[in-house]
Amino acid sequence: MKIFISWSGSESKRCAEALRDWLPYMNQSIQPFVSSRDILKGQRGLDRIATQLQDCSFGIVCITRSNQNAPWINFESGALSRELDESTLVPFLLDMPIKDLSGPVSQFQAVSSENENDIWEMTKTINAKCDPVVHQERLRVMFDRFLADLTGKLGEIRAGSNAEHIPARETSDILNELVTLIRDQNYRIHSLEVKTSQILESRPIYNINEPREVTISTNDSRKRKKEHALVAQINELIGANLTFQYASSGYGLTAVCSEEIMQRVRELKSEIQLIAAKHKTGVEIHSSSEREIFAPF
Repeated sequence: MKIFISWSGSESKRCAEALRDWLPYMNQSIQPFVSSRDILKGQRGLDRIATQLQDCSFGIVCITRSNQNAPWINFESGALSRELDESTLVPFLLDMPIKDLSGPVSQFQAVSSENENDIWEMTKTINAKCDPVVHQERLRVMFDRFLADLTGKLGEIRAGSNAEHIPARETSDILNELVTLIRDQNYRIHSLEVKTSQILESRPIYNINEPREVTISTNDSRKRKKEHALVAQINELIGANLTFQYASSGYGLTAVCSEEIMQRVRELKSEIQLIAAKHKTGVEIHSSSEREIFAPF
């Protein structure tokens, strides 16, 4: 089974590499991918990453206090979430408690690297998706035998990090995020109910062009309407008329803008992120010198 391990920053990179070396001990069918180790010299890095994102069956995002809002982490997490369901994308927290996790990745079930039971549950989940599956008793034996190797490396990484200089989240900030997540969850439930109702009420539409040629309409028109609505809302918000195209990476829509418009984009990051999440479409806006990426969740 292929596992994509995402990282950003030196501590996160070392954490990803430690997991890459350790996971195959749990099940020999596990094939971890870490960009710092698994891209050969001369290969196109972004192309290789895009291919791996599409081929993987499980995703782990190595999160630290300093990188949890990094654009690259959110980009890869967004791409992974499009390919996987929520149960197969795991934020792996190196130097912070779960309560301090924020940003788009906070909606996924996180694992604390300092909690043995959390690591065990993640290991069981990964093993259950492998072919063949290792019997749980044998898996536990291997887990207990090699856990110290992983936790020892992670402890060394924490000891050399600067995480203590980054303040923990304020209680008010956590409560505000909880309110936002609950509202978002209510919106998603409502959207699901509406879609379910539309499916139940819909009927297949057939267009007969020739006696032997029958074509069936698809949901492309709905998708285009949703994308047009997203573009219109973003342009209205920032007061511009940007032209969006499909990103070559397959990650939603992308647009190029001037430095002046880019400043407006930075000022309105939170509002643009809400629009991208509402329409479940990734958005990338960049100027000649800067780039902002908004996850589709």
